[in-house]
Amino acid sequence: MTTRQKHEARSRAAVGAQANVAAGKVAFGTQAALAEWIGTHRSQITRAARGQELGGDEGWRLSTLAAVVTALLALYEPPAVAGWLHGNNPHLNDRRPLDVLAEGDVASVMAAVQAARTGAYA
Repeated sequence: MTTRQKHEARSRAAVGAQANVAAGKVAFGTQAALAEWIGTHRSQITRAARGQELGGDEGWRLSTLAAVVTALLALYEPPAVAGWLHGNNPHLNDRRPLDVLAEGDVASVMAAVQAARTGAYA
């Protein structure tokens, strides 16, 4: 990999980290609340907001949350996205999507997003 390719890869990762934090703020409102849900110190979220990639389980949790938020933003305004994530969902056995995501069950949450998109009833 050339120096230029490495620089471009770091730039993409930085933009991705920033976008993930922005999506997380849609869900939680503050970086502190996002950090608590992810299970990391808020300084890690501040670094990610500045473009430093967050690794490990915390990075995975943040990126999956961002994917769900992005899908929901195609359907709802940001306040409704936060409400959807924090509310009980019949497609998830009346559990909160955030709790299901925290357990790592991204597929079930995305299926609930799809159900919301198509207007399916549980």
